[in-house]
Amino acid sequence: MYHLQRTFDPIPQSVGHARGFVTSAIGCHVDTPRCDDIRSCVSELASNAILHTGGSGNPFVVRVSTDQHGCVRLEVHDQARDTGPVLADHQDTDATEGRGMLIVQLLSDDWGVDPSPTGKVVWSHFASAAQAAEHAACKPPTGPAARPGLPTT
Repeated sequence: MYHLQRTFDPIPQSVGHARGFVTSAIGCHVDTPRCDDIRSCVSELASNAILHTGGSGNPFVVRVSTDQHGCVRLEVHDQARDTGPVLADHQDTDATEGRGMLIVQLLSDDWGVDPSPTGKVVWSHFASAAQAAEHAACKPPTGPAARPGLPTT
């Protein structure tokens, strides 16, 4: 398993920096069609982290993990202690919040929100198109112990 993480300031420019970081981190480890999905999701998750923690000045952490089969786990750790992202009703054309998480839901194989010691972790999982059915490692982890929060550094 390969893990990389980076801390970002809660400013709008960090969305592009987070997207670039994840693009570099996954590099040639991931099927090309999934790269676009992952880049879109990191943009949405980083935007949410900025929206929910930007006023506090607290940074957020992006962590990306890949395995030997090309599966990717994307995590955004922030210090907001809210209940987590809101998922818009896709039929509500007037909704002003939650569309980003709807995109994450549609593009990833699984996603969720877990509490962490310093706030919360919003994660998404992307199975390799060629390997998902063959390898148990490409299935997302389950249970709170499988998705621990990062220690504060």
